[in-house]
Amino acid sequence: MCDNLLLNIICAAEAAGELDEPTIPTPKVRKYWVHPVHSKIEGENYFAIFYENIRKLPMKFFEYFRMSITSFDELLKILRPHLKTQKTNMRSPISAELRLTVTIR
Repeated sequence: MCDNLLLNIICAAEAAGELDEPTIPTPKVRKYWVHPVHSKIEGENYFAIFYENIRKLPMKFFEYFRMSITSFDELLKILRPHLKTQKTNMRSPISAELRLTVTIR
């Protein structure tokens, strides 16, 4: 009786595919370095426009960054050497202002 039950369990597991060999996932092949959707955003420079406009409105700047414009500028002055990256043939660097904004937000 016990052997028959064990055989039924094994048959059910085989039918459900539970006893198949595990498949090894194949590595993804990268199609893009920067997806076209994001490269369009980079080309239109949304952050630069936003940053320029929000600096004209000190109260909105404070709401967004939780610090005054002068505090942001002082912090950026201190951190700029650490946030600045080189421009390469592969991609354009992210500005220090954007890196600091992403970190703060």
